[in-house]
Amino acid sequence: MRPTTTNWETGEIVTLQRIDKMLKKNRTTAYKELVSSRYICIREASNDQRGILVKVLGKIPARYLNIVGGKPFVKDDTEELFYDTHYYSFPFPKANEVEEVLSIIRNNPELKKQFESISMHINTEATFWVRETTRNLLFTKQLQYFDAKSCHTCKAIENKARYRLSIVYYYNSELVW
Repeated sequence: MRPTTTNWETGEIVTLQRIDKMLKKNRTTAYKELVSSRYICIREASNDQRGILVKVLGKIPARYLNIVGGKPFVKDDTEELFYDTHYYSFPFPKANEVEEVLSIIRNNPELKKQFESISMHINTEATFWVRETTRNLLFTKQLQYFDAKSCHTCKAIENKARYRLSIVYYYNSELVW
């Protein structure tokens, strides 16, 4: 969480400075979640609700996803230091967050046009990777996705490509993801 300098308006393209937080670290490897670059404001902050910024990261098949610290993780960026390696992933949203974001975008055609204008293509009736995982057998965690057509969270059995979203909330000069 870092302070923001402004409240953004719906449809505004927002460029966030790179911010990361540690997810897991061992002797020579660190896994971090990050937010950075261009997002679109889909809801302004008000006294009774947080504002929402969304970045569409495109589609990715399951074979590129790992479970790190109990959460889905994709190596979006790598930083190789002298003795250590740091891997960065945009955080995965929860299913209810994806559902809320898709509802807002569906009900505002201007937002969908804004996403298209900056090459963030999104199909609001597709499937989306989510943060929640489920157990497969005794100890193995398995990835899940949100199906926008049925509004259900499902186990990822096949290696099908699904959309990724990065969702950042803002309120009272703080960013939360």
